Amino acid sequence: MESVTLSNEQFQQLLQTLTVTQPRAGSNSITGNFTTCTSRFSASADSDVKAFVDAIQVFKDCAQITDVNALKGLPMLLDGFAATWFQGVKAILQTWQEAISLLKTTFGPCTPPYRIFKELFKLEHKPNVKTDIFVCKCRTILAQLRSDKLDEETQLDMVYGLLNVKIRKHLPRDKMTTFGDLLAKSRLVEETTENLMQ
Repeated sequence: MESVTLSNEQFQQLLQTLTVTQPRAGSNSITGNFTTCTSRFSASADSDVKAFVDAIQVFKDCAQITDVNALKGLPMLLDGFAATWFQGVKAILQTWQEAISLLKTTFGPCTPPYRIFKELFKLEHKPNVKTDIFVCKCRTILAQLRSDKLDEETQLDMVYGLLNVKIRKHLPRDKMTTFGDLLAKSRLVEETTENLMQ
């Protein structure tokens, strides 16, 4: 076999090419993982699967974790009964979305829509409660519904009807198209009426 002799310049070019094409071990350019994620889910009575899923989805996006690595790393985030459950179902899970969907279906609230609506319509917007806090409570209840169940306009109609009459008197419903509008305009009403009372 013949030996190849490279000039110093050729050697530097070859070395540079190898460095560019071969990512270093431990480099973030390969992919992220869940090793620094602090969210955990145990399926205990006080754990919230929706909040857990939201947190790990955000972490996954920020850490640029691939779906394949996310699926491999999911067991690191599960404790107790949830970890045991995962051992039983991991063989049937092919994708990250399947895992998340099954997690939410298995451990998510089983409240039927009519009970969610009943809970919503029991709320009363008392005069001493800020509108944004009341709206937040309403939206938390509505978030238990499937995301395609009600559009924002319908949710806005429902929540608007529950607002304290003193707020509604100053906020015509047809002047708001989003919850952002409702919150911004209700803050102005509250500030104005508060200033008048002082």
